[in-house]
Amino acid sequence: MGASRTARFLARIWFRALRCEGPPLPPGPCLILLNHPNGLLDPLAAAASLDRRAGWLAKATLWKLAPLRPFLAAFRAIPVTRPRDGDATPESIQQCFRKVHEVLARGGSVVLFPEGVSHTGADLAPLKTGAARIALSSPTPPFLVPAGLVYGDRAAFRHGALLRVGEPVSWGDLAGRGTDPDAVVELTARIRAALRPLTLQDPEVRVLALAQEVAWLLAEAPGSRVDLEALRRRVRALVPRLAALVPAALAGLEARVHDTQGWLRAQGLRPDQVGHPYPWAEIRGWLPGAAWRLGLTVLLLPAGLAFWPSYRLVDWIAARFTEEGDQVATLKLLGGLLLHPLWAAVLAGLAGWCWGGWAALVAPGALLALLLALPLLERSAEDLQAIHGFLRRRDPAVPELLEARNRLLEAFPELEGE
Repeated sequence: MGASRTARFLARIWFRALRCEGPPLPPGPCLILLNHPNGLLDPLAAAASLDRRAGWLAKATLWKLAPLRPFLAAFRAIPVTRPRDGDATPESIQQCFRKVHEVLARGGSVVLFPEGVSHTGADLAPLKTGAARIALSSPTPPFLVPAGLVYGDRAAFRHGALLRVGEPVSWGDLAGRGTDPDAVVELTARIRAALRPLTLQDPEVRVLALAQEVAWLLAEAPGSRVDLEALRRRVRALVPRLAALVPAALAGLEARVHDTQGWLRAQGLRPDQVGHPYPWAEIRGWLPGAAWRLGLTVLLLPAGLAFWPSYRLVDWIAARFTEEGDQVATLKLLGGLLLHPLWAAVLAGLAGWCWGGWAALVAPGALLALLLALPLLERSAEDLQAIHGFLRRRDPAVPELLEARNRLLEAFPELEGE
């Protein structure tokens, strides 16, 4: 199975929604340059979203992990040695560059992470110079295409991801200078400048956090189905406006936003539910489908309970073995791929021993049914949330919160059309 098929198969399991925005990739050789906020989920999301096959630069230490080798082969990964890992030599780096140049010479594309490391920082990490040096030393000049990855909830199973592709970086004026240090520095700076607007990353850490909180409060869909491109645009529009506020005004806005978030958490409501009128025509159209979905969910309850131990074990492993937020989803994905089939085998063995051969098929069938029913289960969870919102629609605090929302939109009118 090729990289794209492998990625799309796994992405259908992990992500609820996966979206690619921006111009199509230019024809011919490309270096596709991504931010790196979420470990191995980043190549998975990008490979499933890109409309062409590509090779991938991956740190050489990944080949030491036996479970990853089939994926590295499927992704046509090219090992790169890093000084921080202690095994980089000029010869190993040049060998990596030659392999990338061979792909580019065939008109192919290679994806790499210029930051060189996955991280949870609010801003892009300092970019390594490898992308610039690969481009400047390539006999076949590639297009340098920046692309930003944005996640609905980086560590959560069945949330959304966005790949926002940008216009190619202009570097024709540097092409004749080879790997001149000044040219490398300049091209690296251009890559960084092109990459940041495509992400939810910024050096203004406090302002960025507040912009994201405001953007989420203005979201008009459940968190797992929010329009991440609209969210990204809202955040990018808010950051310069919030950065221009005087400290007292910024602190006041933070306090109001945090109070609102606290009330929503206490009531168990989503922002999009506050003030929703729940008209009878809408309820009448929603009710039959909700009843059908909730009824099927009840029928799947035994299967869910059977695999609840393995599900909780995956969460425990992710929390126990890493404190890095960008690695949690990676551990959950790899742990789930290993532990759920293993748990199904254990249940099948017990069932076969107790009730005979045919009973052994029940556990694998239940696991397959749960995977196929993920969209149904998610819609059922939304149905229950909708019922909760309907029951809390007359809360006395709702008018005040709606007024606060309107004041936000008046203060930042550019958000009205987003």
